[in-house]
Amino acid sequence: MMRRAALAFAFLSTTMPAVAQDTGGRIDTRAAIERRIYELEGMISGDVSPERQAVALRWLADLYLSVDRADDAEAAYQRILVFYPYDASCSNAYAEFLLDTRDDPERALEVTRAAIAWAKSMDSPPLYLGETYAIRARAFAKADQCENALHAADQAVTLSEEDASEDARRTSARCLSALGNDAESKKVLLGVIGDTGASNPDDESALVALMTKSKKQVDAREVDRAIAAAVEDSRKRRAESIAREHAVMVELAPEPGVRVEGTLRPAKGKSAVLFVPDLGGRRTAYRPYAQLFTLDNFTTLTLDPRGHGNSRSDSLPSFRTMPEHHRQEVSADVAAAVDYLVDQRGIDAGRVIIVAAGRACSVVERAIHEHNLDAAVVYLSPIFAEDDRDLASAVSFRPPRPALVLASAEDLYAVKSLRAFESALGSDAVRTKIYPAAGHGVSLLRDPAHFADVDAWVKEIAASPSARE
Repeated sequence: MMRRAALAFAFLSTTMPAVAQDTGGRIDTRAAIERRIYELEGMISGDVSPERQAVALRWLADLYLSVDRADDAEAAYQRILVFYPYDASCSNAYAEFLLDTRDDPERALEVTRAAIAWAKSMDSPPLYLGETYAIRARAFAKADQCENALHAADQAVTLSEEDASEDARRTSARCLSALGNDAESKKVLLGVIGDTGASNPDDESALVALMTKSKKQVDAREVDRAIAAAVEDSRKRRAESIAREHAVMVELAPEPGVRVEGTLRPAKGKSAVLFVPDLGGRRTAYRPYAQLFTLDNFTTLTLDPRGHGNSRSDSLPSFRTMPEHHRQEVSADVAAAVDYLVDQRGIDAGRVIIVAAGRACSVVERAIHEHNLDAAVVYLSPIFAEDDRDLASAVSFRPPRPALVLASAEDLYAVKSLRAFESALGSDAVRTKIYPAAGHGVSLLRDPAHFADVDAWVKEIAASPSARE
């Protein structure tokens, strides 16, 4: 036990910088961020590959913005696009920066136009192209070009990226109202409210504004009824859509007042794979991989934890704005999903494998520790927060559970987290794979060879759960 505690302490010390506090006890993170900026700037000086520079510069752009260094952030975006002008995700981040930080819709339109031109030259549409069109729609709307905004929004919805579709439909609702089509605007807005579980108060305010355009006063109960009906209709349509995939919509209640939604694909075997998206992500990112495992007789459950995807509500909004105590309880959602598989679906507790991405990997580690889960794990690009003492405690007392950890060589923070985790547990307990230029999180699995590595490991673990004793 002392050796494990020492290893966990080493894990903590390699990832957690010292932080200062003011006299009121508030943590001053700016100095720590500036130190991280200094370290990253050092990593991209000298003879460094373009791929590594691009990853570090994206990280730097976010850090620059967090300490109000907008000019440096813009320079970082521009440097990435010198290397990778076809990188839709970077173009999107730059366009959003121009739109929201610079208040410059014209330049945002230039960036999105260039990104779409690059996309059209490719053999297949790149990831995040729907987001490009959604941002372009917002830029058109901000430039008072509502007809163009509606066209761009339609393109975003057609590409079926859910987050992009929500954003685009909000823009459509605003533009339809501006053009005098209030009935269609209300219909679109209610659709968004239903699909998001009424989690965005701005949507409700926009609905009230629309309803008061035709009459001076609106009964609050009328608004509540319209919202409740929209949420219920969305859930019904979603359940029907999932059923057409020969799957089942699952609703879990980890605690009173919390509704967590998932998609279950049942199989006859006693093994299961539980998929947990990166924090802020959605379960649908795992759909093709869940389908493949189900074909191999694994029951699969893709989960939207509270504040994510279709588990958002007015009391549990987007994870980014969710109260801290609910953020800390996301690990309970993972435990509830494992309990559901074991208790209600008859899955062998020793044959549950949890696949998690990015920052959700630390949530899963805490769930294993706090709820004594007998689950193996696959971590895709793990991001272990530098100040997460709960994670350090979980690693300190981690039971012997198999772990496969994957990362892209250029994903600096993920590789650092992978190495720290491996060092804390020992190489015998953790199998690691680092791939060149493989992307981040779920995108690692887009390469069939990478998915084959995960598939083979999962089958090996499920076939011999006694190996973890």
